[in-house]
Amino acid sequence: MHAFCCGTVFVLLLTGCASSQERALSRLDEVAGRVLSLPCAQPVLTYRQLENPHVPGLIDEIETVSCPGLEAQVYLSSKASRPDGMPIYLLVSKPHPALPEFLQPGSDGHGMTQHLGKPASRDHRRWQYGSVETTETVTVEWQQGLIKTLRWEWYFD
Repeated sequence: MHAFCCGTVFVLLLTGCASSQERALSRLDEVAGRVLSLPCAQPVLTYRQLENPHVPGLIDEIETVSCPGLEAQVYLSSKASRPDGMPIYLLVSKPHPALPEFLQPGSDGHGMTQHLGKPASRDHRRWQYGSVETTETVTVEWQQGLIKTLRWEWYFD
């Protein structure tokens, strides 16, 4: 399990002028890192090869890990700034021991805004934390007042 054992996640370097969304995303990145470092006891790993868009002839891989209630993808490239892997997305739909109580799927999310602040956008089905500075998003999907899924999406070029 190449990329996941290292807890690969981008962590924002925050200064005193960081926006509330950047602070929320930093906290959410820490959470994602803990989840990615131990997705489940027996993950199923698959790999897809693709040509690196910036280095002609270089073949990179996308690693997909699947567990009950969890799926994640990491981009692996020997020429990347992070050769141990760059996360693409993480989807969690079942409780996970690395998630804080306020983010557990199936919970009512009590305390989420106290810990993370207000989302950038919000309606009865979906809350989204995001920042134009990082192009990262974390979406909390709700169903009948309970967290249904959490989805982290990272952009890289």
